[in-house]
Amino acid sequence: MRFEPETLQLLLRLKLFEGLNDYELARLTAEAEFVEAPSGEFLIREGEQGHHLFILLAGHARISKRSFGIQKVIQKLAPGDCFGEMSLIECRARSASVQAATPCKLLRLDGDYVVSLPEVSSKIYRNLAILLSQKLRHANEIITLG
Repeated sequence: MRFEPETLQLLLRLKLFEGLNDYELARLTAEAEFVEAPSGEFLIREGEQGHHLFILLAGHARISKRSFGIQKVIQKLAPGDCFGEMSLIECRARSASVQAATPCKLLRLDGDYVVSLPEVSSKIYRNLAILLSQKLRHANEIITLG
C-alpha cells in the first residue's frame, strides 16, 4: 500500500511502530485497509467481537464505555492515536466503543496478519505493552486523584 507523504510521516512517528525499519513497516501495512468514517459513526462497539487495530490518521474520535446504563466518554482521540489494541492482544469482545467525533480517516490492521509476521509482531506487541502500561498508569492517576 502506498501512502501519501504526510501519512507516511505520521506512521513513522508513531510509538506503535517504534523500532520497525522501512521494510517491516511496508510489510505490516501491505494488507492494511484505509477506512473513512463520517462524524457520528461508531468505529467499534463495546461488546462486539473484533481482531483489528485501528490507527487514526485524520479527524477526532471518542472512546466511551457504558456504566449504569449511561455512555460515558473516557478518552478523546486525535491523529496518531490507536485503538482496538486490547481485542488484538486477547481476542475478546471490545471493552469500549469508539465513535467518530469528526469525519475520520483510519488505517485498520488485521490481527491475524500482524501475528503472521513474527519479526514485526514481536516489536508491535512490545510497543503495545508500553502504550497499554502508559494508559493504565494514567487511569490509576485519575482514580487516585479523583
